[in-house]
Amino acid sequence: MIHDIKKVYENTIIKEKGENREEQKEYICRIYKYLVSPKSFGVKENTYICYFEEIVNVKENNKNGNESGKEKDSKNKKKIGIIIDPGSNDEEIYEFLKKENIEIKYIFLTHNHPDHIAGLDNAKEKLNVPIVISRLDGENIHDKRYTMMRLFRLKELECNVDIMLENLDEIKINNDIIFKFHLTPGHSLGSMCIEIMGTDIVFVGDTIFKEGYRKNRLFGWK
Repeated sequence: MIHDIKKVYENTIIKEKGENREEQKEYICRIYKYLVSPKSFGVKENTYICYFEEIVNVKENNKNGNESGKEKDSKNKKKIGIIIDPGSNDEEIYEFLKKENIEIKYIFLTHNHPDHIAGLDNAKEKLNVPIVISRLDGENIHDKRYTMMRLFRLKELECNVDIMLENLDEIKINNDIIFKFHLTPGHSLGSMCIEIMGTDIVFVGDTIFKEGYRKNRLFGWK
């Protein structure tokens, strides 16, 4: 069985809050992918950890006591983020969050298939944050035939989703980091892509492309 937490993205993003530079915030955005090949699936599943670390600008005084400029404070930065598609119960994910001191605000689901939700009960218990999914997939998340949990002989989820979204709904964290949800049905009735507004980052889940990019005969597919 393969286990690995790998950083796949790091960049500085600026969130503008006004014309004045003082009203802008800078964040370092980091994305990690947790790779595991579970015995119960036979396919590799991915869980993403996406977090933002605010860069704080502090004033620096020169020898005369006058402000000489700014430097970026590297101490005691607050890390806030989200988890996308917790398909595994493995403790490595939560040990990583604790080690990096990341405060998770939401659990986002691109869709409700087992390699994306099998670890959802454990994630909800450990993190106690809202679970977010599309309305179409959220309404069927306890249907083992629809989610294919029965196919893989997995027990039905005990937790409930907290927020069910429609196409183009948005969720904001830290008042200025906005996630937009795009309904992209095909792999499931309610598959969604998750865009971080103001960046080039989109989490696509198992999006199916037009004109038969790959065949799909899953329950609920049209």
